[in-house]
Amino acid sequence: MGKDTMTLRLILILVLTLAGFQPVFSKAGHVKRPSREHLVYFKNTPNELNVYKLYGRKDGKTVFILGGIQGDEPGGFLSADLYPDLVLEKGNLIVIPRANFHSIILNRRGVNGDMNRKFQNKHPKDVDDKIVELIKQFMAESDLFLNLHDGWGFYRDTYIDELHNPHRFGQSVIADASFYVVGNDTIHLEKMARWVIEKVNRKIQDKEHHFHFMNTRTGEPDTYFKEQRKSATYFALTKYKIPAFGIETSKNLESLELKIRYHNYVINEFLGLMGVEPEHPAILYEPPRLIYALLVVNGKYPNIVIDNSTVSIYRGDRIKITHIESNYPRGLSCDILGVGTEQDFLKEFGVKDNTSIVFRKDNFKIGRVNISITNLKKDYIAFIFEVNGEKTSVFENDTLFVKKGDKIRILNVLVDGMSSSTFTVNLKGFVPDIPYNTGEDRGYLIDTANLKWRKYSVYGQGKCYPVVVTRGSQEIARAYVRIR
Repeated sequence: MGKDTMTLRLILILVLTLAGFQPVFSKAGHVKRPSREHLVYFKNTPNELNVYKLYGRKDGKTVFILGGIQGDEPGGFLSADLYPDLVLEKGNLIVIPRANFHSIILNRRGVNGDMNRKFQNKHPKDVDDKIVELIKQFMAESDLFLNLHDGWGFYRDTYIDELHNPHRFGQSVIADASFYVVGNDTIHLEKMARWVIEKVNRKIQDKEHHFHFMNTRTGEPDTYFKEQRKSATYFALTKYKIPAFGIETSKNLESLELKIRYHNYVINEFLGLMGVEPEHPAILYEPPRLIYALLVVNGKYPNIVIDNSTVSIYRGDRIKITHIESNYPRGLSCDILGVGTEQDFLKEFGVKDNTSIVFRKDNFKIGRVNISITNLKKDYIAFIFEVNGEKTSVFENDTLFVKKGDKIRILNVLVDGMSSSTFTVNLKGFVPDIPYNTGEDRGYLIDTANLKWRKYSVYGQGKCYPVVVTRGSQEIARAYVRIR
């Protein structure tokens, strides 16, 4: 670090201290350090709001990171999503990765208008306004506010071409003024931004991707950006007197991973400027995928379903998704098409027609499970087992209870009106010792102590395994073997 850079950093920290930006979190002396607090608002709705508060081992300044206030800007909300799992050495973080989850699911800027233009509203009219009021509350606890966006083109001070000009936002750090006077003190927004930009641009080899400082002059009478007076950054600056910046990566960058990386470069430098010392998140992006989900029909044991699978039910049966397993823990939703909303997780619905359940990570579709209404008349279905040489039976959706080490055999399944040769009976979690496994498990002697494929068991606990009857790709019935 050069002498000039070090001097500027010391000046900026001194300016922030003199301006009265004392850490708000220090008032909460009872907080365990280090620790993490997770708050959820509007749970299991399309507007679910997850807020993460991170407390460092040592107290310090508090930085508020906001992503996803506009739903079609994934670089911002996926970047913010890397921070809730940090452990902080010093300072505190407030992170809202997805301020507008509903618009993220739909990949739209906003569902009820632009949420980033609602900070002047005084009386909440819809759920967006209620979320904005919550964001304001967290601003009041913060010393610095960062609002993450993706914008078109590349900001430049002078007009170069359609993609590079003063009216583009991409690759910029935006402030509403060069400086802001607070009583006898001054917040030097431009100095702070330029210090960060200088550090970030050293890491970016492609000069086309370098960041630039953009001053929207929001409060000036002749500003071109009067609409910014309704924005989150302007509210944070003028209401709570804290430095606030918009961070914009370009929508014209060639990859999502690049947008995330650039966002993190800027965020990390702002954290350093404020003295917040984290274990930086890895800037790695893996495409999201559905591993499996748990589907409950009529309140019975859950069915393990995977992408492109089909589940047959009767008309009027009630279904509910109780778990979604993905390679990402946050931003997950499921939509039972034709009923409910865009977020139907943990909600039970009656189904009368064929439909599908669409699973999403943010706005990315990661899986689909088809629900087929069957006309098959199943007046009587019985599963015939042999347990330690004794015959026994259970009905559809019932459970056979055994002890670990019991020897069982699936003898047959009796379906009224169907020949047993037309379907397959498969004990999930059991693989016979044969060269080619057809999925047909009738007749094999099965040692329950050797059922070790836990991922096929209910809830992955290795205790309850489904026995599934299928004809082609259609599921006919199932029962369960539970090991005590």
